[in-house]
Amino acid sequence: MVSLPESPALPTPSTPIWRHVRAWVLVLLIGSTLGFPIAHWAGVSLPVSMVHGAFIGGLCLAFKHGLLLRTSRDRIADLPRGRALLALYATYIMLILLGIALALSTEALVGMDGDDSPNIDFFQVFTYAAASVILLLLLDQSRSLIGNQVFFALITGRYARPLEEQRLFLAIDMANSTALAARLGDREAMRIVGRFLHALGEPVRAHGGSIDKYVGDQAIISWRLTPQRPDAPALACALAIRRTLTALRRDMGVELGFRITLHAGPVIVAQVGDQRREITYFGDTINSLSRLDAIAKEAGRDLILTADGWQRCRPVLGVTPLPLGPVILRGREAPLEILGVEG
Repeated sequence: MVSLPESPALPTPSTPIWRHVRAWVLVLLIGSTLGFPIAHWAGVSLPVSMVHGAFIGGLCLAFKHGLLLRTSRDRIADLPRGRALLALYATYIMLILLGIALALSTEALVGMDGDDSPNIDFFQVFTYAAASVILLLLLDQSRSLIGNQVFFALITGRYARPLEEQRLFLAIDMANSTALAARLGDREAMRIVGRFLHALGEPVRAHGGSIDKYVGDQAIISWRLTPQRPDAPALACALAIRRTLTALRRDMGVELGFRITLHAGPVIVAQVGDQRREITYFGDTINSLSRLDAIAKEAGRDLILTADGWQRCRPVLGVTPLPLGPVILRGREAPLEILGVEG
């Protein structure tokens, strides 16, 4: 039996208000840097171009990250991809026009470089901003298809040669999709599965995870561990997912069963494929993770983790481990200590 320490108390996290302030400061700083090419292209001073960049880029980034028009952004996300792209581009065009108007008004109000403002070519600024949005929107759609970490790993070629890494994995499986399909039909069941998987995005983003793969009604999420960052908030993420799916179940009026499993250990990470490339994992850790869902089902629990997973999870205030006993998984000689959670 593995000795398991209880979770210590954690410092109080940053308040949501502070996180929003920090996010707004960040988008304004990034937006202002996007104005640099305007100075060169339109022949105006750098301060004037930065004001344009701050308003145009700031509004677009704020919309993208849900700081502005969040409800509209979420409704667009539910549209079919083609219609969603058109709606996104139309929204960004309106935000660009609004940004230019606000920038010109601000410059006139404060008298900033009065000789420059009349010389700003509206068409040049609009064309630059619209072209930038098209490029960034296409890149963002490519990124959203495979996830942030996988996207940048493929771009940089990090896993062109297989690497061994320590990873903390979270797998979540929709427990009753087959029964839903039998009762409601395949099309309606698929719509529910889509809502189920879509709901994972916000909790995973908030806890720094990467959704690496969807397999049917299952998602695999991971955190890369390093000597500088030996743990990750996977348990907090699992609890946030549980709350999110409980709320979704209530809102949809449909029984959404799910099981969450966590495990950690070494894996070989490699880039595979030719026409379609992806990052894949190989080794005992990922094989064991795939077999934990059956253990959770047998135990009648919606959240279990291994002792290895628990030791790599950042502690959560008030949550303690509940030993469920050792199990020997198929293909493994050594037993794995399985835990539930209390609190």
